[in-house]
Amino acid sequence: MRKQSIIGAVVLLSLLSCKKFLQQEPYNRISVNDIFKDLEGARTTLVGCYDNLKGTDYYLRDLSVYPEVTAGNIKYARPGSQLLFSAYNFLNTPNENDMEAFYRNAYNTIYRANNVFANIDNIADANSQQKKRLLAEAYMFRAIAHFDLLRVFAQAYAYSPDGAHTGIILKPVNTPATDLPGPPATAKVSFAFITKDLDSAISLYGNSVSIYPSGNDRSWFSQDAAKALKARVALYSQNWATVISLCTELIASGRYPLLSNSGYINAWRGKTILTESIFELAYGNRTGGSLGDYYNPNLSLTGQLAATEDLLNLYAAADVRSKSNMYVSQVRNGITYYFPRKYQGTADSANNLRLFRLSEIYLSRAEAYAESGSIALALADLNLIRKRANPAVANFFTASTDTLINEILAERRRELCFEGQAFFDLSRKRKNLVRTDCIGTSCSFTYPNDKYACPKPLTP
Repeated sequence: MRKQSIIGAVVLLSLLSCKKFLQQEPYNRISVNDIFKDLEGARTTLVGCYDNLKGTDYYLRDLSVYPEVTAGNIKYARPGSQLLFSAYNFLNTPNENDMEAFYRNAYNTIYRANNVFANIDNIADANSQQKKRLLAEAYMFRAIAHFDLLRVFAQAYAYSPDGAHTGIILKPVNTPATDLPGPPATAKVSFAFITKDLDSAISLYGNSVSIYPSGNDRSWFSQDAAKALKARVALYSQNWATVISLCTELIASGRYPLLSNSGYINAWRGKTILTESIFELAYGNRTGGSLGDYYNPNLSLTGQLAATEDLLNLYAAADVRSKSNMYVSQVRNGITYYFPRKYQGTADSANNLRLFRLSEIYLSRAEAYAESGSIALALADLNLIRKRANPAVANFFTASTDTLINEILAERRRELCFEGQAFFDLSRKRKNLVRTDCIGTSCSFTYPNDKYACPKPLTP
């Protein structure tokens, strides 16, 4: 009965936070006290945060697909009911917005995390190390949700000198409905707030103990996951020294060996956590309702997302990631479409979402080295990933920083496609959008452009 009461209270908390996610109503104090009076209840709140990230209006669909359809990695393999079509055409408005549900979910996640901060002292049966883990998790959730909001709804850090342009509304605490949330912070302040939360998480993880009774350790946030996210945040904010330091630490740990060339394709087919994954959102044994359902040619109702020729043409034939290896072809209405094996779903399912893996860490370090003038070190990291995909390929070499960075970005697109990064890479590197295999109304435009930031939805 007590567990049922806790679950019911969490549902009530969620409903209230969805109602006014920026200006929350004060919720029932007895219910919240019941939730946070013991470790079990606090842990339930954090599990709810993981569930938020696993939702279709977060990583399971919207935030994973949005950067791919906008960047030109995805085209539609059916004529109607096309996923995120307004985003594809850059037609989102504050009133009609494909990303509104994600906006609400991200702030709801922040709301839950802030409840942990507000009630940590009420958890009677948790020791100091367990409380540190609860706080570390809360900082991690607040950081990742703010960062994802910043990536979607604000221009990239480099849009203005020193990130002086508008960022997002930051929520360091939950406020009642009578308190206005205030204006958005600048991008610089937003990045600093996120980084500070990650620094707190990293410190707390190092002095805490596990609080979850089951599940693979890499399916829960960790100190290494916080470092991987901080490295990504530093990459976006052009803090090259931090990128190099954190990436080097993760690589040198030896805990996340890269997938081999021979094992690359099959590694994406199962539900086993990849050897190189630092953190995955794990979905257990379910066989349907995965991100891959949208990429599965055998599912007529949902299988609608195929790779563009823009993307496929980036691969050499011998590349393990090329269309003859990592894609499944199907002819529809006389047109041959190529569907990625990543996340295909159902019979060929890879339900887990790989949020942080070592391939990205190498490419981030390569970019940071290049931007810092360490050309030889950047080439070494870049060629490691290139030759893992195609051992016969010649080493890439250039003495030009610009040429090297462009090749690193191309390799990021080849390696990290369908993992929710492509459009953000264009934005943060101030690149023009060029989509040739495109049927949209805005297939190409030059940087800078208002379209690089999705309009913020109207608050309820």
